[in-house]
Amino acid sequence: MEKIRTFICIDLPDEIVDYLSTVQNKLQRVGRGVRWVAPQNIHLTIKFLGDVRSDAIDDIAQAVSRACHETPPFSVSLSHTGAFPNFHRPRIFWVGIREESGALLSLYQKMEDELQRLHFAREDRRFSPHLTLGRSKSDDGLEEVSTALQQEKCPALSFVARELIVMQSELAPQGALYTPLAIVPLKM
Repeated sequence: MEKIRTFICIDLPDEIVDYLSTVQNKLQRVGRGVRWVAPQNIHLTIKFLGDVRSDAIDDIAQAVSRACHETPPFSVSLSHTGAFPNFHRPRIFWVGIREESGALLSLYQKMEDELQRLHFAREDRRFSPHLTLGRSKSDDGLEEVSTALQQEKCPALSFVARELIVMQSELAPQGALYTPLAIVPLKM
């Protein structure tokens, strides 16, 4: 049975992608030790599933649909910058997400419940919504990148999340290639 590397996400509007691309361009000038995510591939991951059997994709899409059933569209804003595990030992550079109504966290918890019924393990870590800009690949300039990202003040950009995407991720030398497998609207 074919396996498909799969995750569930919210796609971003062009205005947000353009801003994130601008930030990446600034950071690229100060340090070379980062593998940057292609701007068109930046998304808000809700749940990474890993390699799943191709015949499970329909069940996953139905689970996502059940989780979305009672969740209306909600507004999401950029909030701040950060690094995992922290700016002193950065492995992942990101821009944080703020969603004040609680709808995003509620949707995430419903998704965890639905996917657990399909035997996907619940996430051990606390849900920390973010947009990954890049991952460290060497120490070359990481301190400078960390300093520059800490100084970045996120503009008041927001968008309305209206759907979730069950996405295929194919790893390739030029970067990941993403293909939507299912698009699930939130309650309208």
